[in-house]
Amino acid sequence: MGIQSIPEHELARLREKAKEITGSQFDYQSSYTELLSRRLNGEPLQYIEEYVPFYSIQINVDQRCLIPRPETEYMIEIIKNNIDTPKKILDVGTGTGCIALMMKKLFPDSVVHAVDISNDALSLAKENAEINNLEVNFYQSDLLSNVETLDFDLIVANLPYIPTSTLSTHNKEVIDHEPLIALDGGEDGRLYIDKLQNDLKNIDSKELVLVLEVDTSHAESLLSSFTDWEDVKLEKDLVERDRYIVARK
Repeated sequence: MGIQSIPEHELARLREKAKEITGSQFDYQSSYTELLSRRLNGEPLQYIEEYVPFYSIQINVDQRCLIPRPETEYMIEIIKNNIDTPKKILDVGTGTGCIALMMKKLFPDSVVHAVDISNDALSLAKENAEINNLEVNFYQSDLLSNVETLDFDLIVANLPYIPTSTLSTHNKEVIDHEPLIALDGGEDGRLYIDKLQNDLKNIDSKELVLVLEVDTSHAESLLSSFTDWEDVKLEKDLVERDRYIVARK
């Protein structure tokens, strides 16, 4: 990557970050050069800036977690359109904690639990909870393995869903810098989604809503696998691709 390939708006953001680091509006060139070098080496701009806006909150990001995407941000709208006032919420594969924290902000009277297999991710999620002054119960769990009870009325999950064989075709910036554990969804991209479905088969809840973000390549086939659910539908993302599954018990 050469400097000519970096858009001016990104260069401007790097200059602002350098000014923030140095505390100076003028003597920031050394810091700017260091940040520019990181960007030229392919490091995502969000990691360099160390935060991203997410819906109505700010989320700190670094290489402990995947950077929240616009598709995940739009997932908040999907949730709002499909459930009114959930009392107990579970976010599976919480990462930065962005979804769980927005759930708590939107539904302040709810109890929100959030799990991730990665302790590194959980440490960042807890930092984000503190920054945003939102109370979420974060704990380590491989999907639902450490979740003691399943008496939730909303379960949200954005699990790794990229097929292993296609990882190499994705943006090198993503593959080289973001955690593969948050990207690799196994041979067909359904490994963790299928496991979660299986874990939920015996759940005894009369009013459970499940919202999943999925890959467009397997959205249709996943839809037909929800045989134990009463009402299942696909919802589209901002560019009209099948991206979310909403299911009800």
